Amino acid sequence: MGISANAVLTGDLVASGQVPSDQYDALLYHLDQTLRYLNEVYAGQYNIYRGDAFQLQLHTPRDWANAMLLLRLAMKSRQQDCRLGIGIGSVSNPRPDIKSATGEAFTLSGTKLDSLPQGQLLGIGSTNERFNWHAGIHLRLTDALLQQMTARQAQALFEYLTLEDKNHLAVAKRLHTSRVNATKLLNQAHYDLLTDAIRYCEQLTDRYFHG
Repeated sequence: MGISANAVLTGDLVASGQVPSDQYDALLYHLDQTLRYLNEVYAGQYNIYRGDAFQLQLHTPRDWANAMLLLRLAMKSRQQDCRLGIGIGSVSNPRPDIKSATGEAFTLSGTKLDSLPQGQLLGIGSTNERFNWHAGIHLRLTDALLQQMTARQAQALFEYLTLEDKNHLAVAKRLHTSRVNATKLLNQAHYDLLTDAIRYCEQLTDRYFHG
């Protein structure tokens, strides 16, 4: 029997202070548009604060996996990256404005972000240690693949995941390149392995929690 839960993603951009000032506003706009897209797709809530820090609340716990991957890919496609702490738990004080919401999921998410080891950009926390162990291993593998991904590979995978008709030709059209090159980029991005990992994390979350 699972518990009723939300997922909260708390994050910030990596080394944002090193981004040239003439590119910083465009990067923040891209972050805002990505969060807005995820907010609409998953019917959640989000907030950007302290410049480049943000939170995204998702009412269906399993959605954290896809949202996490799309956020990282969106940033990687702009030659940037973000750290993410994911918390799954109750929300004791739900509010229309996420800035004033409180609860277990928010605390776990923030704590996980603050305690990420050096060089690690993903972490997950809940009150279920068995879930944390299984999900944590997959996140470390996912993180390792994402950190070595190029901007072009990340862009190809982002397009693939957000297309309704998931085929390589459609990705090629989005990228204005050939189908052969789109397939090459997706393979280099380990798209089949990453989509399997996300599917596993969704199933794992369903096993322990429900929305």
